Amino acid sequence: MQLLLLGSDLYSMVNGIIVRNAYNEGGYGNYIIIKDNETGMGFLYGHMRERSPLAEGSQVVVGQYVGHEGATGNVTGIHVHLEMQDISSHDWQFNQPVSAYENPADYMGFPNTTGISVIYDGTPITPPEPTPTENEKKKFPWVLYANKLRQKRTIL
Repeated sequence: MQLLLLGSDLYSMVNGIIVRNAYNEGGYGNYIIIKDNETGMGFLYGHMRERSPLAEGSQVVVGQYVGHEGATGNVTGIHVHLEMQDISSHDWQFNQPVSAYENPADYMGFPNTTGISVIYDGTPITPPEPTPTENEKKKFPWVLYANKLRQKRTIL
């Protein structure tokens, strides 16, 4: 019997260091945390099929293979769970309020929209400008937030 393994390869979004390669029984399953060398931002990749082949302390570069998406931990299907948190002055803190996290879609420069597929090369890009009607203009606060976040990063 041949086992069919579904899911996609996962790649580093930043030049950084693997600060955690572990298994979380209750939620994330197999996961890694990569700390960006430049900004100190942490990127958690959760629910990986197996532990990453990279050891804690390993340096990674943008586009380097770090593992494979899976369905470990508390999930209902194959995917990668991605979180982003500023860990420049402390370790990753689990179970924080939403305000403690950054939105990875904003950082990567694409809209957080259902049904899209993105191959990210590590360079934040400006998302396409929405063309809302007058009544919809206030429904796009993510554009303002993404621009503010990018400006903050260029100042660092």
